[in-house]
Amino acid sequence: MITTRAVLIALAALLLFWGLGAYNRLVRLRSAIGASWVPVDAQLRRRHALAFELSALLAGAEVRLAMGDAVGSAMLQTTMAATRQARAAADHAQGRPTSAGAIQSLGLAEQVLEGALRPLRVLIEARADRFDPPAIGERVQALLRNLQETDAQIAFTRRVFKEAVSGFNEAVHELPTRLIASLFGFRPAAALQTASPDRGPDSQIASSFGDRA
Repeated sequence: MITTRAVLIALAALLLFWGLGAYNRLVRLRSAIGASWVPVDAQLRRRHALAFELSALLAGAEVRLAMGDAVGSAMLQTTMAATRQARAAADHAQGRPTSAGAIQSLGLAEQVLEGALRPLRVLIEARADRFDPPAIGERVQALLRNLQETDAQIAFTRRVFKEAVSGFNEAVHELPTRLIASLFGFRPAAALQTASPDRGPDSQIASSFGDRA
């Protein structure tokens, strides 16, 4: 009787220690997601600021000659609206990087923004010689370079975030850790999906805009 009780106590202690270990592991992996999200968020917000500054600059009176037609105006309005949407999605995701819904919504907003920026870049390149004064064109080109550098930083930080999400999700789904995850409300996270620029059609788009200019 004493031996049986000792065995049961030992088993209960083992389960308790295992449960604590599994819980602490999940907490640690979830914290890694939060830490890896910080640089992603910083780069995304830098991208939003650059995109908005570019749109506002091109909408100014000094560059109406280059961007003032219906095509250019529509692109600027689309880019500004997409930037505001991406900012709102980033605000919603801030502080909740493990929320799959918030991160997925942000990913969709970033895809919309990239879809707006891509043809705008092409149009700017096609009309680069029409900016007056030249200083405006130089500033526009500097903003485009900064956007390109920021996109590269986003790609790097996003990979780190994706690795942290993958590690956490593996722990959430594997048995028997899944029992602890379910008991304490750990839910699978989502990686940030962003649109990768498709450079293939750009030359055709640039040719089309060049013919219109």
